[in-house]
Amino acid sequence: MDQDMEVWKQIFQELIQEVKPWHKWTLRVDKDLLPNSLKLGWSQYQQWGFARFQCSLCSRSWASAQVHILFHMHKTEGKPEGKVKMRIFAQRCRNCDQSPFEFPEFTKENISRILNNLVFRILKKCYREAFKSMEEIPVIKEITLEGPHDKNNCEACLQGYCAQGGLREAMQSPVSLTPPAISSPALEIDIPMPSPIRSGTTMDAVKGNAGADKSKAVPQPWCPGPTQNAILPTHWSPRANTHYGMERRAQVSTSSEVLYSHIPQNPSYRNLNACYCFLLLIIVVVIIVETIQWTST
Repeated sequence: MDQDMEVWKQIFQELIQEVKPWHKWTLRVDKDLLPNSLKLGWSQYQQWGFARFQCSLCSRSWASAQVHILFHMHKTEGKPEGKVKMRIFAQRCRNCDQSPFEFPEFTKENISRILNNLVFRILKKCYREAFKSMEEIPVIKEITLEGPHDKNNCEACLQGYCAQGGLREAMQSPVSLTPPAISSPALEIDIPMPSPIRSGTTMDAVKGNAGADKSKAVPQPWCPGPTQNAILPTHWSPRANTHYGMERRAQVSTSSEVLYSHIPQNPSYRNLNACYCFLLLIIVVVIIVETIQWTST
């Protein structure tokens, strides 16, 4: 967890320096942090993300997209500095008796996406900067998920902070021009341990792997697909947003070409134009015949 935390801190500093280069912010872990228990002047942000777990007793591995990540942030009044406290709720193996709670392992891509959402909330809540409505950048789901969420072995659920709160928070998020996709409830089953391919959403899965090697899989790079829908603020695009703005711009450009360059003409308009031309021709012929008759008389 300590090694993973250094990655969180590094990415957070890169992101916050992109938008507030002369301000000093710190990020640290607080294992006693509780949702909706805020000191005066502090703000809160919560997200439910996808991550992997491994039991320290039997080496069984599983994945979950209902991993609860909690942030409390505070900016010092009148000074260019602030601090963020973070807590990641753990899960435990359901196959072992008296199994300890294990901390999850996130991909670097998902860490970047979660912290991008955090930085946006810091700008909005701590700096009172106004943005247009924006969808939350979704985390990446690595596998197809089935089965119910294991609430009996989820630290957040056991303490009363149900993972389904992520769905409630999503319903209260600002409305965007692009309607968010509606996902089915989180599911969970035992499945073989796949190689970590970065892709995802907000559901759960468990991978039964009792006799597996305890060594962790090396994260593989993830290349975003063309179907992401998140809308970012027009004047805020941190460098560590990992292809997101580029992907969105490319998608808009492609759709514009399809919309304006390849629309076929409606056949009914062509038929109507032909009728008008034929009628005009008849009128001209009649006028010419009447003129000839009049002049001959």
